[in-house]
Amino acid sequence: MSPTFSARAQLVRYVDDANRLRGNRPAVATFLPDPPSSNPDSDHLSVNSLEIESMKQIAEYHRSRQGDNGQVALCVHKVFDYNEAGKKCGVRVFYDHEDSRWLFVGRRGAHEEAYRHRPVKAHDNPLGSPSHCGVEFVRALNDHTAAQFARRLAKRRFHSF
Repeated sequence: MSPTFSARAQLVRYVDDANRLRGNRPAVATFLPDPPSSNPDSDHLSVNSLEIESMKQIAEYHRSRQGDNGQVALCVHKVFDYNEAGKKCGVRVFYDHEDSRWLFVGRRGAHEEAYRHRPVKAHDNPLGSPSHCGVEFVRALNDHTAAQFARRLAKRRFHSF
């Protein structure tokens, strides 16, 4: 099963303990793109899809990753919210009706998938994460626009589990 990434579909971002502010607010750093890898074409912002797993299942996965039984913080946004934040930061994100998927114009000018299903297999983590996905268009952001993107998304409160 794979997520559809419809505009109303909800994506969950894990909020690290260091990025949890008072009032259940995530720090801006929560939504900065994951550190660049040796392969820039695979860089993305890690999220989980509520189309595949429930909040409780996603929280259990992140609890196992943080290595304790403490609180897990998850921030929920719709695909629409990510698209709007990206557009306001200069990324051309659009829906391809023929292929039924979101695309963006990458740094080389080619059309690329804006969202990709990236499940974590159970051998990589005892629980695995079948709902793990990537917001791919963040690789089109530079440092300045990545900070703008993160500030826009950090306005929403997180949920604790």
